[in-house]
Amino acid sequence: MIKELKFFRFNYLFNGLAFLVLLGYLTTYISFKQTRDFVEETTEDIYINYIYDITKNISSMIETPLLSDLYSTLKHDSILRDELEKSLQLFISDRYRYIYVVDRPEEGKGFRFLLDGAIDEEERSEFEELYEPLNPSKFIEAYQTQKEVYFTQKDAKGVWMTFIKPIVKENQTQALLVVDFSMQGHTLINDSLEELDRVLAMIILLGIVVFFAIIVVAYIDSKRSRELLTFNERLAQKVQVEVAKNREKDKAMLQQTKLAQMGEMISMIAHQWRQPLAAISASANDLIFKVMLEKYEVGYFTQKLEKIVEFSQHLSTTIDDFREFYKEDKERIAIDYSTVVKGALDIISTAISNRNITLKVDFQCHVMISTYPNELRQVVLNLLKNAEDILLEKQVIAPYILIKTYEEFGFVTLEVSDNGGGIPLEIMEKIFHPYFSTKLDKNGTGLGLYMSKTIIEEHCGGELSVTNSDEGAIFKVRLPKGI
Repeated sequence: MIKELKFFRFNYLFNGLAFLVLLGYLTTYISFKQTRDFVEETTEDIYINYIYDITKNISSMIETPLLSDLYSTLKHDSILRDELEKSLQLFISDRYRYIYVVDRPEEGKGFRFLLDGAIDEEERSEFEELYEPLNPSKFIEAYQTQKEVYFTQKDAKGVWMTFIKPIVKENQTQALLVVDFSMQGHTLINDSLEELDRVLAMIILLGIVVFFAIIVVAYIDSKRSRELLTFNERLAQKVQVEVAKNREKDKAMLQQTKLAQMGEMISMIAHQWRQPLAAISASANDLIFKVMLEKYEVGYFTQKLEKIVEFSQHLSTTIDDFREFYKEDKERIAIDYSTVVKGALDIISTAISNRNITLKVDFQCHVMISTYPNELRQVVLNLLKNAEDILLEKQVIAPYILIKTYEEFGFVTLEVSDNGGGIPLEIMEKIFHPYFSTKLDKNGTGLGLYMSKTIIEEHCGGELSVTNSDEGAIFKVRLPKGI
């Protein structure tokens, strides 16, 4: 009788453990669902924020020479029309296939082309050519509300999103800037998450089957001997071990998916493209003003055009750099720290100076280091851009950014500091966490400092840290010297 009571107590305990296992499965699945929704929303927001930045630059470029309405301006100035179309072509790539500008005739029927950025002349629509969009209601909505509109569509080549930005002057909609760009990366992430969703569903189904099987077996074998009780105890322990292993595998799969697909394919490239795109836009606008003022200086134009080509090449090499980011066969290169910093300054210094921010450079060390220059340059660009953003956000009087290199304790150290007031102590430990952002315009992905720390500490064998001074934040990048 005592043995049977003990056995029944054991059955209750074992069934309770089985229930907890099932509850653990369900909790894991619910947590995954929430994470999946967050990833889908985050990746789509990254696409939208990035394309918003592009269209903002393009529309600014188009609005700059606008004297009256856009249609009349382009109709009477074919040279300006050609120049603007060439500027649109600079943004054309496999991801951004179509970039064009349309407006509505006075009679309000349909639309007509004003500018077409197609590189192939056979595909390019002519000025005033009629255009019937696939989704005219969205175009009319953007025209009437003067607000950005976007929608997705599918074709034989994949999933595409159309982003429509109204060009408004003096509270009048002059035209619509339309960009069709690929959502293939977003689709791949969703497909991977759906596949993981199916795997987790199968695991949960298996857990339910195991749960009821245990109950049936326990009911049928309730009168078995103590040896069977010992066997069941061992079985319960084995189930717990296997459940723990499965949970670790699930966490590893989810982390790998987030880092390898979302981080590599979307966030990092989008984060690093902003600086060269802004530089290209600034140079192009400068040349347009020179043309309007009829100040043609061959040397000046040549210099600016060379810079635009250099920035465009940087956009291409950035993709290659991040494609190689997770490969194990990358080779280190012996290089001077100051050379890497100068390469970053060539890209961003003009934009910083145009915002009346003083750049101070103090290279006290020229020791060679063995590192990955492209990845290190991305880190320097990110630190400079963050310093610029905080100075503009806080509207600092006499803002400056100080870049300094020096040698200490067998390390070569780079300091990037500013007079933006520093980082609040309550968030000091969070700024290197993924998806943590303090940017008020909500365009920050929260991945810049996280990936910078990953590059320096996991790839380059160094250290990235931050402290506050009396005037602002000081970021230090320490790398071991020597080849």
